[in-house]
Amino acid sequence: MLKGLYFMGWYRDMWNYHPSLPQKNMQMVDDISDIHANMLIWSSLGSGAIGLPYMEKEAFGDTSPRMRLYGFMNDSEFCHECAKRGVKVFSVLWKAQLWEFGAEFNEDESKLLSLNILRGASKNHKYVGMSELSTNKYPKLFDPIEKFFPNGLLDWQGKKVGDFLQEFKSTSLEGRNILSAWLMAPNHDHKCYSPCCNKESYLTYMKRDVELMIDAGAGGLHIDEYDTQKHILSNAGCFCPECLDKFRRYLKKNNIALPADAGSLDAFDYRKYLLGKGYTDENLLAFNGNDRWDIPLYRHFFNMQMDSIEWVVRELSTHAKAYGKKARGENFPVTANLFQCMPIAWSSKKHLDLLAGEKTAITLRQDGWYKFAFGWLNGKECCFVEDPNQYVRDMLVDIKNGINDRFIMFALEPIAHGFHVAFPYGSWLQNQVRDAFWPDLRLLKNLGPWLDTNEHLFTKNPVADIAVIYDHNSAYENMVSEPATDVNSTYNKVEKISLKGVEELGRQGAFSNQGDFGNFFNLVQDLSDAQVLYNVIYESPDEILTVERLKGYKKVVVPDAFLLDETSAAALNAFAAAGGAVITYARATAALSKYTNYKQADRAVLVGELAKNKGLVEAADSKKFGIALHKTKTGYSLHILNYSFNEQTHLIDPIAEAAFKLNFSAKSAKVYSFPENSGAVSSLEGNSLKVKNAGIYTVIEIN
Repeated sequence: MLKGLYFMGWYRDMWNYHPSLPQKNMQMVDDISDIHANMLIWSSLGSGAIGLPYMEKEAFGDTSPRMRLYGFMNDSEFCHECAKRGVKVFSVLWKAQLWEFGAEFNEDESKLLSLNILRGASKNHKYVGMSELSTNKYPKLFDPIEKFFPNGLLDWQGKKVGDFLQEFKSTSLEGRNILSAWLMAPNHDHKCYSPCCNKESYLTYMKRDVELMIDAGAGGLHIDEYDTQKHILSNAGCFCPECLDKFRRYLKKNNIALPADAGSLDAFDYRKYLLGKGYTDENLLAFNGNDRWDIPLYRHFFNMQMDSIEWVVRELSTHAKAYGKKARGENFPVTANLFQCMPIAWSSKKHLDLLAGEKTAITLRQDGWYKFAFGWLNGKECCFVEDPNQYVRDMLVDIKNGINDRFIMFALEPIAHGFHVAFPYGSWLQNQVRDAFWPDLRLLKNLGPWLDTNEHLFTKNPVADIAVIYDHNSAYENMVSEPATDVNSTYNKVEKISLKGVEELGRQGAFSNQGDFGNFFNLVQDLSDAQVLYNVIYESPDEILTVERLKGYKKVVVPDAFLLDETSAAALNAFAAAGGAVITYARATAALSKYTNYKQADRAVLVGELAKNKGLVEAADSKKFGIALHKTKTGYSLHILNYSFNEQTHLIDPIAEAAFKLNFSAKSAKVYSFPENSGAVSSLEGNSLKVKNAGIYTVIEIN
C-alpha cells in the first residue's frame, strides 16, 4: 500500500519559507520508518528556484560538526538513507517560482550573515536569488553559473542569456511583473516572481535542475505547479517576445484569421495591437470572466498558453526518465502536482507514472469528490496533499488540544474510496497562519502499521452497478467560459477586481476553484450522502468512453455533458441498446435526447430515484455516516465512515447502530476499526447486518 508523507518538515510556529525546506536529520528518518511510509512528496532538493549554485549546496554541501551532533545531513545523504529503507524521496521542482531574498553580508561578501530572516547583522544589505546567482555576484560564496552551463544558457533565438531572472520572468500586457504571491510570507524582504513556462531557456534550466536532483539521489521527480501558465493567465497573461512569437506561429498553424485592422500576420505584435486598442491588464484578469472572450483573439491566445502545459510536463518527464536511466541505470518515476484534477490535467496524465495534486476545500465529508478522483485516476496510483483552509487550521487546533478525531477521518476517508492523501509531516499552511501542519506522530506510527496489517481490506475494487460519467469536454468549457454562471464559482462571488487586490487574493488561494463543474460535483456528493453505491467514469481524448468501460453497470448517469463527443455518445447508445439505462442530468447533447432528462432543479428527485436502486449493500438512510464497498478475494469489505462530529466536544460520537441489507449470500462478518479497540461489534443474521458502537472508521470484512 502506498503511504506517502507530505514531507516538508517546516518548523512549528514559523512561517513556511519556500523554496528552501528545513535541513533533514536522522530522527526524521526514524519517524518515516516508524510510520511505515514509503514515499515522500514535496520533500527535498527544491531550491533551484533560488539558483542552481544554491541548490548544489543543499544537495552536497558540508554539514557543520555542531549539526552532525544532532544527526543532520545534506539532501543527498538524506535521499541515500531513505533509499536504504525502501523509501522514495521525490525531489520537488518548484516550476512557478523565481526567488529573490534579502540578505546581509560582511564587507568583502565572503560570509553570508543572514538570509530571508534579517537581523541587522550588517549594513551590507543586498539580495540572493535567481538574478545574483546567474550573474556570479558572490564568487566567494557560490560556484559560478558556468559550472552548470559551460557554454552558457541560450534563449529561443540562440542568444546567450545574462540575468536569468530578467529572462525567465513573465511580463504582463502593460509590462508588470507577475508574482506567485501565495508563496510569500507576510512582511518579509523577499519576492517570488512567476516565470513564463513558454520560454525554451527556462525549460533548459529546469532540465539541468532535474539532472542535479538525480545526481543527488532523488528517488523520483515531483513537478510542482504544472499549470503555471493558468496562474499567469489569471493574472493577465504573459506578453513576452517569445510568447508573442509562439502566438504568431499558433495562429498560422491553425489558420486563424487576424482582425481586419491587425495588419499582416508575419509582422503581427499582439501586445502592441491590444495596447493600441486601449486594453489594459485589468481587462485581462480572470475575474472579468466571460468578458475576456470579447477581446480580439484572446481566446486563441488563452488556448495557446494552455497548450504549453502539456509540452513542459512531457519534456521534463521524458528528460528525467532518460537521464535517470543513463546516470543510474534505473527507471526514474515522475509525478506532478495536477492540483484539483481540473480538466486541463487530462493531457499531462499520460506522461506521469504516479498522479499527485492538492485537494482543496477540505472539510469533514468529501466522499463525493474522492469517488470522482478515483475515477479520474483510471487505474494509476496517486499521492495527493491537502490544500490548507480554515477547516485544516481548525483540525490543527484540535490536534494541539490532544483531539485527533477529525484528523483520523481526514487521513482515512480517501483511502476508503481507493484514493490517497499523504499524511502531513510539517506541511504547508500557505502562510495563512504562522505555523506548519504537524499531526500527532504517535497516531501516525499506529496508523501506518495498521494499514499494512489490514491491507487485504483496501483492494481498490469498488462495487457498484451505477456509473456517473465525467465528460472532460464539458468540464473544460465550464471552467474556461462558463464560470460566471456556476453557482459554486469564485467568479460568482466577485464581479470585478482591480490589480491592487490580485496579489492578496492569490496569496489566499482565491483562484483555486474557478469553474468547478458544479452540476457534476453537487450530484455525486448528493449520491454519496444518500448512501448510493456508484462509480465515476472519467472520459477525455486520452481516455475514450467505450462499451467495454460501461460493462457491468445497469444504469449510467450523464450530468451536464453538453459537449459530449460523438464517440462517447455512440458508446452510451450501444450500452442502452444492450439493455442498460441512460439518464441525463442538466444539459445534454442532442445525441442523448431520447433518454430521460432531469433538469438542474430536479437533482433531489434524480437522487431519490437512484437511491431506490437495489445495490449489493443497502444502508439505512442516515447522513451520520458514509459507506464504501470493495470486492476482496473472499467476499467484500464494507467501510463505514462516521461523520457524527460533535461541535461542543470536537469529538466524533460513536454510532449506536447502523443497519445494512446485504443482497448477496454472506457467511461471516468480522470487525476492524481505527483507532483499534473502539468497541465496535457486528451481528449477521441472514442478509441483515448490524454494526453497533461504530467509531470514527470501521471496516466489516464479509465472507
